[in-house]
Amino acid sequence: MISTSNLSVLDLLRKRVADLARELVERDGVLHERTRHLRVAQSLAHLGSWDWEIESGEVRCSNEVYRIFGRDPGLHHMTFETFVSALFPDDHDRVVTAINDALGGKAPLDLEYKIVRPKGDVRTIHCCGEVLRDDNGTPCRMSGSVLDITDRKRMEEAVRESEDRYRTLVELSPSGVFVFCEGRTVYVNHRGAILMGANDPQEILERSMFEFIHPDFHHEVRENVKCLLVGRASVHSAERIYLKKDGTPIPVHVEIARITWNGTPAIIGLVSDITDRKQAEEALRASEERFARVFRASPHPIVISEMETGRLVDVNDAAYQLLGYSREEIEGYATLLEMGIWCSVEEWTGFVDVLKRQGSVRNMEVKLRSKSGEIRQILLSSERVELNGKQCSVTVGNDITDRKRAEDELRRSHIFLRQVIDSVPNFIFAKDREGRFTMVNKAVADCYGSTVENLISQSDADFNPNVEEVEFIRQKDLQTMNSLQDCYVAEEKITDWSGKTRWLQTIRRPIADDQGHAHMVLGAATDITERKQMEEMLLQQERDLSAALQERERISQDLHDGILQSLYATGLGLETCKLLIAQQPERIADNLIVTLDQAIGQLNYVMGEVRNFIMGLESHLMQGGDISTALRTMVQTMCGSSSATCRVRIDDEVGQYISTESALHLINIVREGLSNALRHSRATRITVSLGKLIGSIRLTIIDNGIGFNPKSVQGVGHGLENMAARAQKVDGLFAVRSEPGKGTRILLDFQKDTRVIPTDTDT
Repeated sequence: MISTSNLSVLDLLRKRVADLARELVERDGVLHERTRHLRVAQSLAHLGSWDWEIESGEVRCSNEVYRIFGRDPGLHHMTFETFVSALFPDDHDRVVTAINDALGGKAPLDLEYKIVRPKGDVRTIHCCGEVLRDDNGTPCRMSGSVLDITDRKRMEEAVRESEDRYRTLVELSPSGVFVFCEGRTVYVNHRGAILMGANDPQEILERSMFEFIHPDFHHEVRENVKCLLVGRASVHSAERIYLKKDGTPIPVHVEIARITWNGTPAIIGLVSDITDRKQAEEALRASEERFARVFRASPHPIVISEMETGRLVDVNDAAYQLLGYSREEIEGYATLLEMGIWCSVEEWTGFVDVLKRQGSVRNMEVKLRSKSGEIRQILLSSERVELNGKQCSVTVGNDITDRKRAEDELRRSHIFLRQVIDSVPNFIFAKDREGRFTMVNKAVADCYGSTVENLISQSDADFNPNVEEVEFIRQKDLQTMNSLQDCYVAEEKITDWSGKTRWLQTIRRPIADDQGHAHMVLGAATDITERKQMEEMLLQQERDLSAALQERERISQDLHDGILQSLYATGLGLETCKLLIAQQPERIADNLIVTLDQAIGQLNYVMGEVRNFIMGLESHLMQGGDISTALRTMVQTMCGSSSATCRVRIDDEVGQYISTESALHLINIVREGLSNALRHSRATRITVSLGKLIGSIRLTIIDNGIGFNPKSVQGVGHGLENMAARAQKVDGLFAVRSEPGKGTRILLDFQKDTRVIPTDTDT
């Protein structure tokens, strides 16, 4: 029969068990919630943990490790071979060596290396690991973590500080076996030594068991040990704080019992890691602390808001600065949409839809409006989390406005530069060491009958069929890069798309990299094909002129040795006739002598013409003489034996506006005009004038002869046609005005030649 007192104790025990069960359920719920928070924290921090069973090769990983390695935890199973195959080729040997060193106890596993995801993208990770060994010291397990640090370069200092805290969070506490006899340590395994911060178990032996226990637990431990030693209890289990060799406290789970050690009562203790719940709580606490620090100190704007209502939960300082609002102003609004920060309701709706559907958003580009009205371009990344039982989102922004502006400016600059070089008629190009075009302008593309885009990565040999020309160009390009000096080529040939040969004058310049090695050549070439053609034409003209001068010399010799000598003989004969005529009656002799004198005068004129042709009256001008002197000399020579009165009126200043070529044409026009007047007009007065008008020069030849009808002489002789042709060569306006019985007037108006440099006296 159960007594009343026993029943009360039983009720109390049942109540205590119920309380303990309820407390356990509550703790399990908190543990579950914090474990989920840990997964979210790992996702936000890009941190994953792993555990490798060395003998079986099986690797247990958190979901974040699978994400870092680009694998689906539902489709792939991580093994050690999978890990090794993902290593970047350059890091493979180094990582394998580090793992072997860690397994051999030479150094802990703590290094950075690169991995290649299945899709080919490369990620940089930081890996930490610790080797757990069995009683014989043989590695049986390795545990650790991997951290994706690819996107954390901007916060290297903060990452460096957080890595120390992170490694402390994720390190698995080792467990060990201790035997205490009479309060002194008589045995400890290798894991226990490592747990206590010693490299060798010998460092732990003979030390008091209370040196490993926090002072707060000394009294309780003494009482428990006494109970075990006297047999009042068989096993005692508790959570304690142990101290490392350097005094660092470590939370552990301890189970102790009474044993006999060499015939003496002793205490054996199994010291192991705290429970998973304890690890999760500690990790969650540290993660929340780390997240809070990162949240406040982050240079990127971070906003935490409720998923359902959009209500703001928290905003960091960087977000305030970006939006231009104070904390008090933002707290006065329920959502960012109400503040008018989102430029487009459609963008906000699309962002929220993606977040609700996928649970996360990565680098979505949106436009936000600050308080001042400035539009900022932002990359938003968001993760859905649960806070205090509500679905929330943690959104991180990256302001890319300045980068976008720089990209736009660079693009505009590139377009402008492209327009500039394409508008240049000269060839502009750049080639690499293999002779492939890396940059060309439109002039080069037009020459090869292609486009700028099609020429890139092509070579001259792909468009120019002339092997000799291509080899010459190739040698000059290599010479420029190898010598690191500019190379000037006065003339080089290329064959264009139509097969036409074009001549270029080219300057090449080497382009060196940071180490001073020339890896490209930059060139600019001027098309001198037309100049070459003009030079060929000039050379041909020189040859033609030389032949003409030689022919003129031959004709002059023939005239001098033949016609002129015959004319001299005719003149001597006429002079002899005068002596014979003097023997005739006086009246007849006088008439004959007058007629004979006229014939002799005409003969002297013809001889003068021939002599002028032979000697070249133009030579006076060609040797630097002035037109005024030449013109006066010619008129005096032609009119010296004539009965007509000849006058010359020349403005001395006109000589500075008449080139030598124009002067020669004027001399010939005046000679032809005077010759016609002396031979045909029967004029008694002839006037030649050369003077300035406004902007032009006028030449006139006037006589008072019998005149003629200009229309009636068309097709008769070549005198007027020659004068008109010469007038056209000086771009002049030529006119002949004459009527029977009213004399003749010849006019020539032509422009001043401003290329003629005035003399010192003229200026």
